[in-house]
Amino acid sequence: MSKVRDHVERWVNASWYGSFRWTLIFLPLLPVVWSLVWLKRRVTAQKARPVDSRVPVIVVGGITAGGTGKTPCLIALSQTLIKRGYNVGVVSRGYGRKSPETTIFVEAEHSAEDVGDEPLLIKHTVPGVHVLVAQSRQEAVLRLLEAKTVDVILSDDGLQHYPLYRDFEILVMDASRGLGNGFLLPVGPLREPRSRLASVDCVLVRNGVHPTTSFVYVIKGFRSVITGERLSLDAGLAAWQGAQVVAATGLGQPEQYFEMLKRKGLTFDTLTVADHAVLPMEEIAAGYVPDVVLITEKDAVKLKGPACDNVWVVEIEALLPSHLVDQLDKLMGQRGE
Repeated sequence: MSKVRDHVERWVNASWYGSFRWTLIFLPLLPVVWSLVWLKRRVTAQKARPVDSRVPVIVVGGITAGGTGKTPCLIALSQTLIKRGYNVGVVSRGYGRKSPETTIFVEAEHSAEDVGDEPLLIKHTVPGVHVLVAQSRQEAVLRLLEAKTVDVILSDDGLQHYPLYRDFEILVMDASRGLGNGFLLPVGPLREPRSRLASVDCVLVRNGVHPTTSFVYVIKGFRSVITGERLSLDAGLAAWQGAQVVAATGLGQPEQYFEMLKRKGLTFDTLTVADHAVLPMEEIAAGYVPDVVLITEKDAVKLKGPACDNVWVVEIEALLPSHLVDQLDKLMGQRGE
């Protein structure tokens, strides 16, 4: 089933972001979709009310389907705010979780099946944040404020979740993909019309060209999944030159990940699965007989037990523009007055 999903995802992306145009068959649906999107925002957003005026809510989301780097940006924002002395809360829907519980405070001991891979990744990467998953982000904010002391709440995705009142909106997009073919779903990748870009407080562009809006990823190093041993970037690159390396991932946009490794001089085979899917480690071990398997943090939190002892996590950090940090400092300063 995962292989079928992977093929369908690639086929759809080829139409949304490439030259293949089969999704144009859905053009007659666009007036209905546009009307529903407009009505949802017009009616629901006006009813949203702040829960606690002292605690700002910052939404980190996007208007395109697929990976743009929202969660790495949220992690970087959390780390920045914590360094400034703030108590940070994070709310998420917990996409893909199978737990019957309505709301769950995420702990490092949870599994991705319990809480979703991205909330678990946030908790592993930034242990000091309070992460709560719930079907409704508005409900999550209420529960978080009741149970924890926080100075600021970040919403992982949820730009279109209008019942959630927000004080600051960050829209994340990818420079190479842009807005795809520019159409709303299902003809194109847009969840909302392109005019939405003008209404948010900040637009962040992965690998963009403008210094006030661009952010990039950097590789900090590598970590062994089994032993926890860490290698610096240079040490890992030196150790694996000439080795049989497989880079595998279930990211929404795997090309970004592979390109980063290629720019560092690594030669490797690639394997991708659908976004949020679990890597087939036994198949990788048997099919490639690799000396090294490189995966992302998002893939690592879903592993129940690697089939080989040579799996390393590529530790990646998002470097945010100073202009955004200045905006957040101003926002937090206003709430502290």
